[in-house]
Amino acid sequence: MVNMAQVNGMIEGMVPEYVPKGVAILQYTDDTIICLQDTQDNARNMKLLLYLYENMSGLKINFNKSEIIMISKDDQNSVQYSNTFNCAVGTWPIKFLGVPVSSSRIRVADWLPLDEKMLKRLDGWKGGPYLWEDASPYSTQA
Repeated sequence: MVNMAQVNGMIEGMVPEYVPKGVAILQYTDDTIICLQDTQDNARNMKLLLYLYENMSGLKINFNKSEIIMISKDDQNSVQYSNTFNCAVGTWPIKFLGVPVSSSRIRVADWLPLDEKMLKRLDGWKGGPYLWEDASPYSTQA
C-alpha cells in the first residue's frame, strides 16, 4: 500500500535524491519507522493509509505507543503532526533494534546501555572452561 501510494504521488519519503520517491517505511518484526517529507499532505495521506490498513487487516494500530520525531526538531510542527496521528512527541536519540539512532552525532552516554549489555553477555563466555588453552577438551594433558 505504501509503495503504491508513493508511485501515485500520495506520499513522499525521505532522501528522494538517493531513492526514487524516498524511503517511506522501515520494518523489522513488530517495529515500524515511517519516514515522510515534512508536509501536511504526506501526514494526512499516511494517516489514511494506516486507517485503510486497519480496516483491511482487522488489526488495530496502537497510536498511544507511537511517537512523532522530527529530524528538524521543530516543536510547532511536532505538535501539529502529533495531533494528526494522535500520538506523543518523541525525542532523539531513538533506539531501533537496540541501537541508538540520531539525527546528529550520538553521545558516548547513549552507547553505554548497549555497551553494558554486551559486556554482560561476554562475561558469561569468559567464565567457560573451554576458553582457556589448558582446559580444552582436546588438550593432551590428563
